[in-house]
Amino acid sequence: MSYIARAACRSTFARRLAAAIYFGASSVNPPLERSHRRRRLASLVILALICGQSCGKIGAPIPPARFTERTSELSAIQRGASIVLTWPAPSLTQKDSSRSYISRVDIYRLTEQVGEEPVLDLDDYLQSARVVGFLDRAALEAQISLLGRLQFTDSIGLAQASSNTRLRYAVRYVNNREQPAVFSNTVAVEPAAKVALPPRELRAVAPGQDVVSLTWAAPEANVDGTQPASLAGYNVYRRPAKREAGGNVLNGEPVTETTFNDTKFVYKSDYVYFVRSLSQGATGLIESADSEPFAFTPIDTFAPAAPHPVSIASANGTISLFWPSSPERDVVGYNIYRAASATVPETEWVKLNDQPIAPVTFRDDRVVIDQVYSYRVTAIDRFNNESPPSKVVTETAHP
Repeated sequence: MSYIARAACRSTFARRLAAAIYFGASSVNPPLERSHRRRRLASLVILALICGQSCGKIGAPIPPARFTERTSELSAIQRGASIVLTWPAPSLTQKDSSRSYISRVDIYRLTEQVGEEPVLDLDDYLQSARVVGFLDRAALEAQISLLGRLQFTDSIGLAQASSNTRLRYAVRYVNNREQPAVFSNTVAVEPAAKVALPPRELRAVAPGQDVVSLTWAAPEANVDGTQPASLAGYNVYRRPAKREAGGNVLNGEPVTETTFNDTKFVYKSDYVYFVRSLSQGATGLIESADSEPFAFTPIDTFAPAAPHPVSIASANGTISLFWPSSPERDVVGYNIYRAASATVPETEWVKLNDQPIAPVTFRDDRVVIDQVYSYRVTAIDRFNNESPPSKVVTETAHP
């Protein structure tokens, strides 16, 4: 029972006592006064007991639970003609009847002038800012599953924006009872208009062993329509094709040409590449939006180099071959071929091993003493690409 209800109960109890005393006193005759007084006292005791049981014990009021989910790690960067907000994922309660169940997150933006006093008080911020977007429950769950964090992209009109503009952002969660939580920290961005558009015509090819070559065309303008593009270089990104967003930058320093060689890939893996232009901003480099993505699966169709040199020796009815290990990282073994002479047709060369051998030596004891044999060796990579044959070596089987 609440504090107000208990106070009302006490008031009712007082009225009942007063009424009982008044009506009891007015109805008593002198000869029966003593008897009626005893009955009246007993009635008042019973009434007090009943009212006391119904009201319960009086205690301090209990404040209602509040919706308190909040982040203090909101960050913002400019990317092309957009501001990208990022913050850590909250804990999502699955019980939709709970006060802590997050229904959505609202994104607020306040436009300030660079020279004016920043709006840092959250009550003042609420009065001046406006909602520019939101993420509903489905979007929250999808982003947390895909990215492990939350992100919102706010597209801004840089062609009309003043160079003296500052944008201040904050977010706050709303539960399924439409109760908003406290604002996050606020973050401010002073957008630059001279930011290059994304690169064009991205392509990828595998021109040789262990390399994917990327090429693209430079952008011709900035996001505000001015020319030429304000270019300071490029960043090259790659992600697994099964991922729908994000990617890892491949270059350690800005790429200054419109080409890049990726040597840290895995053959037969499905990738998506994209490139971002870089422009110089007031506080550092600003990336453009993503180029059109290019899906590519590198396939190894490149045969390794032939083993060289191959040495040969004969003793005790055995002919032995030796060669150095292949310097190519994907070579998994070698094949040994034998013929009666170096000049026989291709069809007369016989492979002596069923499976590629890993050692860089081979002993042939299936020979006839004093007969001449010719040999050649090939290298095999893990995709079963076979090298050209080595130079032919010839030896006579000695006893």
